[in-house]
Amino acid sequence: MRYIYTAPECPKCESLKERYKTQGLEYIERDADRLKNPAIDRDDIDVEAFVQLSMQNMILPVEVNK
Repeated sequence: MRYIYTAPECPKCESLKERYKTQGLEYIERDADRLKNPAIDRDDIDVEAFVQLSMQNMILPVEVNK
């Protein structure tokens, strides 16, 4: 399954979601704010997304395939 972490009003995020829809790809969207909120119980997908986000210089969207 594909997970994408997005933010509201993010043009790159909207473009990625549109591309997935056009290609008929299924995905689960997650709010990128969950990566910076310590009160949320993070799962291994969140951890991987945070690592990717760090490697992307904190630029959204982030894609994780699990």
